[in-house]
Amino acid sequence: MNAEIAPVAERRLGALPAYAEFLRRLDVARIIGELCPVRDVAHLPHRQVIEVLIANQLSAPAPLVRVGDWAREWAVEEVFGIEADLLNDDRIGRALDAIAPGLEAVVGSVGAQTIAEFGIDVSRLCTGT
Repeated sequence: MNAEIAPVAERRLGALPAYAEFLRRLDVARIIGELCPVRDVAHLPHRQVIEVLIANQLSAPAPLVRVGDWAREWAVEEVFGIEADLLNDDRIGRALDAIAPGLEAVVGSVGAQTIAEFGIDVSRLCTGT
């Protein structure tokens, strides 16, 4: 009896699980979701797109038109639960456009979360004024 064996897709894992955990600890998805909501008709919320884009830039930076290719080669679906076909340059562009007006609030909120999560002593930091 010859049982057919399904082909195994090999994907790069690299540090994706570490990036995903780091982004979770910094609460990036919640912060972006609250500050930059997406319409109910979207297949993929901005928060998820931006998390994957951050992981891309940390692991193997690619132009927006190549992020989908990167996601197919790397274990993005397994780690982030996002199909590579959803990460086209139009979708990434819409997510970046959506967060642009609130970027300062996103950066400030993620910064505050980083300070809280990692217990960073900011008492000696320069205020820039």
